[in-house]
Amino acid sequence: MPWRRFRKKVERPIDVSKSIEESLEDAADGESEEDAAELAELDDATIAEAATGEPDDDRAPTELGEKLRGALDADAPHRGGPPRSAPRGIAVDRRLGAARSEDPHAASPSYPEAGVDLTVEAARGLRLKNPVMTASGTFGQGVEYAELFDVSRLGAIVNKGTTPAARPGNPQYRIAETPSGILNSIGLENPGAAEVARKYGKAWAELGVAVIVNVAGYSVDDYVFVVHEMTGTPGVVAYEINVSCPNVKGGMLFGCDPDLAAEVTRAVKAETDLPVIVKLTPNAPDVVAVARAGSGGLSGPAIRPIAVHITYQVAQAVSIPIIGAGGVTNAQDALEFLMAGASSVQVGTATFADPLAPLKVIEGLAAYVKEHSLASIRDVIGVALPAPED
Repeated sequence: MPWRRFRKKVERPIDVSKSIEESLEDAADGESEEDAAELAELDDATIAEAATGEPDDDRAPTELGEKLRGALDADAPHRGGPPRSAPRGIAVDRRLGAARSEDPHAASPSYPEAGVDLTVEAARGLRLKNPVMTASGTFGQGVEYAELFDVSRLGAIVNKGTTPAARPGNPQYRIAETPSGILNSIGLENPGAAEVARKYGKAWAELGVAVIVNVAGYSVDDYVFVVHEMTGTPGVVAYEINVSCPNVKGGMLFGCDPDLAAEVTRAVKAETDLPVIVKLTPNAPDVVAVARAGSGGLSGPAIRPIAVHITYQVAQAVSIPIIGAGGVTNAQDALEFLMAGASSVQVGTATFADPLAPLKVIEGLAAYVKEHSLASIRDVIGVALPAPED
């Protein structure tokens, strides 16, 4: 997987008179210039170009930039648009010239999934045009990837975990590669609910993709506050409740206690008319019990067998739609989740290695439906489950 190259750790003094949050913000500010330079280089741009969004036509392209453009051009068929020919890719039309359909559930005639019924019920009251969505924390706010491909092809995107107030996240380094996965400790870095709504709502609406807001907090009131602040935000179709957070009263994860999970679910549902999805943690002593009350650290292919097994167990215990998550990298992985009882899947860690992975999963599922002469992808859902008893 293409991670950032190692950077020498710089020790920065901490002012003990400040709060922990203020100290973390200071540490993050101290790294901002280094991060800006590194991210600009990855986009084959100078810091000035990255800040203004305007290319410097007099600057000769770098070797890295040529390689990046070559890789993007090679994957153009999956992106659903023409190869990117604009220099350095920093002022590219995010629509990529892709035609939008008036029907939000229809695919453009130029896409491989066109004409294939991939629609699913991802949650009660939430029908998506295909079962593939991105996982929270791996796709930014969605607008970043819109420079690479037409994100409206996705069933939905799930944004970064959103909390009541802005959080700087944990100090670098926060991600480490492991065999078949990654360890991450981001620390819920985000600008806060009100700023997320203000900054990204209009962009989400323009992208033409369903947005599920991932909600995080340390008390029931935190979750309710985020949903309240996001109410009416364009593009938002549902909320995903992250119950992997420790509650402030007893320290236990919401997702490890059925009563706590039920309490936060009831409170959020009372605040919104939109569908509410509870993202369960596999660390719960009894995942099925939590699922009945209210679909998963380590991420990547290494955890997929566990996640599929949990999906299989939960699908036999509840009648609500299930979203399978954990290690999906291709269509075969997605089919395993669907056959185990999930009605849709999330693609997360795979996008770090291949940003186009979600699209390739969609195309693979469409090809499977065609090859097996199925009426719909829904014919696959739950086929591995035991037959119901008479």
